[in-house]
Amino acid sequence: MRFRTSLIALAVAAVLPSVSSAVEFSYNGFTTAGYSELDEDGVVFKTTNDMDGIDSSGTFEYDSIIGLQGTVKFSDEWSFTAQGVVKRETDGDFGPSVDWAYLKWQPVSNLAVRAGLTRPPTFMFSDSIYVGYSNIWVRPPLEVYGISPVYQLAGVDALWRTNLGPVRLTVQPYYGNSELKLPNTTTGEGEYKLDVKDWYGVALTGEYGSFTGRVGYGDKQYDDEHPGLATLKTSLTALGYADLANRLGMDGNKSPILNLGLQYDNGTQFAVAEYAHRGTDSITVPELSGSYFTFGNRFGSFTPYATVAMLNVDSARSNEEIQIASAPAPLRPALTALDASIDGLASAVSDQNTYSLGLRYDVPSFSVLKGAVVKAQIDHVEPKDGGKGFFSAAPAGFSDSVNIYSLTFDFIF
Repeated sequence: MRFRTSLIALAVAAVLPSVSSAVEFSYNGFTTAGYSELDEDGVVFKTTNDMDGIDSSGTFEYDSIIGLQGTVKFSDEWSFTAQGVVKRETDGDFGPSVDWAYLKWQPVSNLAVRAGLTRPPTFMFSDSIYVGYSNIWVRPPLEVYGISPVYQLAGVDALWRTNLGPVRLTVQPYYGNSELKLPNTTTGEGEYKLDVKDWYGVALTGEYGSFTGRVGYGDKQYDDEHPGLATLKTSLTALGYADLANRLGMDGNKSPILNLGLQYDNGTQFAVAEYAHRGTDSITVPELSGSYFTFGNRFGSFTPYATVAMLNVDSARSNEEIQIASAPAPLRPALTALDASIDGLASAVSDQNTYSLGLRYDVPSFSVLKGAVVKAQIDHVEPKDGGKGFFSAAPAGFSDSVNIYSLTFDFIF
C-alpha cells in the first residue's frame, strides 16, 4: 500500500506546478442494495476471494455496495479521479476502501494516459463490475469474472482511440503491480495478502454499428507464498518430491489470462458472449476456461434476460505424481496424507454450469437519482463430475444442483 500511495502522491505533485487557478470539481455515486439466498442447507456459494458467501439463511451483504467518485479537473489536459467504496471485504466485514485513484493526462482528444490505481481491462465489463446499475445482471457471471482474483492495478495505462474505416478502435495497454487478498481460512478470521508483480497486458476493442468486439491478454506473477503451503512444501521436499513442491506453490507462478468478447445491442435486443482462459504452472492456481452467453429484450421499462455460463478446469491433477504404492512402507501414511492435502487444494474449484433467468425494471427518475433499477434473478447452478464448483462448506459427497435467488435495487446519483 505504501508503494501505491507514493505513486499517486508523486503523480499529483508533478502536475501541480502547471495547473491554472481554474479548477473544476464533479462527483457521482452508485449504490446496490441486494439480498440473495440459496435453497440448499449446508452449502455456501462464494469465490476464492470471499470468507463468507450466499447460503440458505440469506444475506444482504454479498452484493450490497456504496460508491462515490470525484474528479478534479485542473485543465483541459490534466485531471485527478478518485473512487471510494464501502462493501464486504475479503475478511467478511464491511468496510471502506479506495477503488480508483489516478492522475490523467490527455494531450489530445483521442489519447489519455493514467497513473495510479486503476482497473485493468481483464474482461469486457471490468470497469463497471461494482456498478450494478450499468450491468444487466445482478452480478457478472462468475464462470468468467471469477477466473481473475485480482481487479486493481497500481501502475500506468493508456487509452488510444482511432477510426479504421467504419470501425472505432480502442487500444489499452497497461503495466503495474497489485495485491491479491485472500481470506485466512486456517483461522477463519482476517485475510492475508500476496504481492502481484509485473502485471502487463493490452486490450483491443472495436465498435461497428450495433456490434462491439474485444480481445484482451494479460500476464502477472505472484511474488509471495500462500502461508498455508510452507509445511506441505517442506514435507514434500523431505520425501523426495521437490519438483512437485515447487509446482504446488504460488511464489513465482505466472497466471496469464486471455479474454474474447462480442456484444450486439440495437437498443431493443441485445446479446453478449465472453470467453476467458487462465493459464498456470501451479497446482494451487488451476488452469481454467470460462464462457457465457446472455440474450435479452427491452420492452419499455422491463428487460427480461437469460444466461448460460460454463466453467471448466483444464489442468486436472495426475494421480501418479506421488507413487504411494511403490514407496517404502514407513513413508506411505505420510505420503497418503500429503496426497489428500494436495487433492484438496487442486479441487478448490471444479467444473460447473449455470443457467440464469432475470428481469430488470428501470424505475422512472426521481429526486436526486439519475437512474434506478430493480433486478430479480434466479441462478440454477450445476457442479459437474462430483465437484462443488464455486461452492464451499458443502456436505460430504455434495454433487447436487443449487438455485440462487437474488433481488437488488441499484441506483446512481
